[in-house]
Amino acid sequence: MIYLQLKNRVIMNPGEQLLIRHVADVLCPDNSLSKQLLATPVPCPPNPGIWKISQIHVLQCLSDIDYDVVPMGSDACYVHYVPENKQNRTHRLRSVLAFLLLLTGSMLAISWFHADVNMSEAQNTLFRMVTGKEVENPLLITVPYAVGVFFGVSLFYALLGKKGTISPLDIKLHEYHTTSEKSAGKVP
Repeated sequence: MIYLQLKNRVIMNPGEQLLIRHVADVLCPDNSLSKQLLATPVPCPPNPGIWKISQIHVLQCLSDIDYDVVPMGSDACYVHYVPENKQNRTHRLRSVLAFLLLLTGSMLAISWFHADVNMSEAQNTLFRMVTGKEVENPLLITVPYAVGVFFGVSLFYALLGKKGTISPLDIKLHEYHTTSEKSAGKVP
């Protein structure tokens, strides 16, 4: 039995031949057969654009093998044929712009939250309750609070920790990609 799981999205250079290893992960009991399956070509126009490869197309490519193929995962893989120079140039710029937009939005949200709940008065009250002293700027509470907010935002966006950690931001981006790709797909 062979298990076949399609990937959601693949970015390729125009003219590059599409193989099963590009669009799917394969689990096979025989290692040599696995290498043969991964090198099997999948029919797809190599022109720039977005092309939809359905599970049926991939299963047709594997119709001559003697094993049962069990498809898993998504119903289609979207192949994005994008020139390499366009991939690198726009990817970095979009990443920097997205980071700046998210950073600015986070800062504004935290600032507006602090203004709404009058955070300085709340911290002064907490300091007075703990120490019994009245001060203008309670740094013993403000500094740990600011450090905690930094670590909380960093963990939310997965800026700290192990590589490959899935953050809530990653989940939302995945949902965005899957919904936008369904409406933008071209069938070969």
